[in-house]
Amino acid sequence: MNALLIPIYEPTEKVLPFLKEFQKEDFDHFLVVDDGSGESYRPIFDSIAAETVFPVHSYPGNKGKGHALKEGIALLLKQYPELDTIVTADGDGQHLRKDILRVSSKAKECPSAVILGVRDFSLAPRKSASGNKWSARYFFLATQRKVSDCQTGLRALPKDSFDMALHTYGERFDYEMNFLLPASREYGVKEVVIETVYENNNEGTHFRPVADSLLIMRTPLAYILVGVTSFLIDILAFYLFARFVFVNADTDVLDLLYASLCARAVSFPYNYILLETIVFHHKHIFHYSFYKYFVLAATSVLTSFALTYLFTRFWPAAFPVKVLVSIALGIITYFINLMITFANRKFGRKKTLH
Repeated sequence: MNALLIPIYEPTEKVLPFLKEFQKEDFDHFLVVDDGSGESYRPIFDSIAAETVFPVHSYPGNKGKGHALKEGIALLLKQYPELDTIVTADGDGQHLRKDILRVSSKAKECPSAVILGVRDFSLAPRKSASGNKWSARYFFLATQRKVSDCQTGLRALPKDSFDMALHTYGERFDYEMNFLLPASREYGVKEVVIETVYENNNEGTHFRPVADSLLIMRTPLAYILVGVTSFLIDILAFYLFARFVFVNADTDVLDLLYASLCARAVSFPYNYILLETIVFHHKHIFHYSFYKYFVLAATSVLTSFALTYLFTRFWPAAFPVKVLVSIALGIITYFINLMITFANRKFGRKKTLH
């Protein structure tokens, strides 16, 4: 069984005719979530409930698209626990009925994959195309998978992914990227090319090109901030230990090793706790990722030591060499942390809701 879920915030007059196009036989179940549009939009939602196949679920206060999607998914699963697929689409006119049905049909062919309805961004307004370009590059770096349209709201979610969709961090436009990153690894992604529709240069969208693009890229930006401060703590600690405790670090291998280990012991807890709680948003800091992080940190500090020692044979200046090596390793460990260390693996392929 399948369902169509459409979150809507401050609908235009075009929403009602669009929703009227759907027939009972298109999906087994339907739901519109009113994301706190307010009383002035109540007549439109009353008309949707009365004149279309969509029941309406409303709540006070705009809480964001991610929140609306999660609340809608939870409500559908509570009412219809036998669902196999939930298709999500936008109500701003960008997704046509025929394309929504094509995505639904593709989901039946590939029941274990996430299906994306992808647009041709050569036909899109500049503010939409530029944001998607950067997010697609980040997505590829993070997953080594090419996705044409990371920000599409037209998606078919397989049953195994429902639990992940409910527990993914994010309440606004960042939610969809936060979900797609791990979902692409867990379930795979299939694409359906859809018609690119942007009426009036996409003036009806609530997407803010700068603010929401930064929100979508929140994880790497937060990681960079935590990484830079951790790097400064590590480097400062290394300098102090090499300057005042292990004073022969430039020439003596043991002093260099001890200074590196002591510096990492200072920066380790700061880095791990902030990654857990601020960057990757795990609820408990002593998460199962601690052991993977510890192995990665130990490997990193030994690699840093080895490379620093190697390069100081040619340039006997431990501090600047340590800085350069740490920058290179920091970039590498980001993607290891994202894809392995802090990847939430509790949502397996066999996991389903009951």
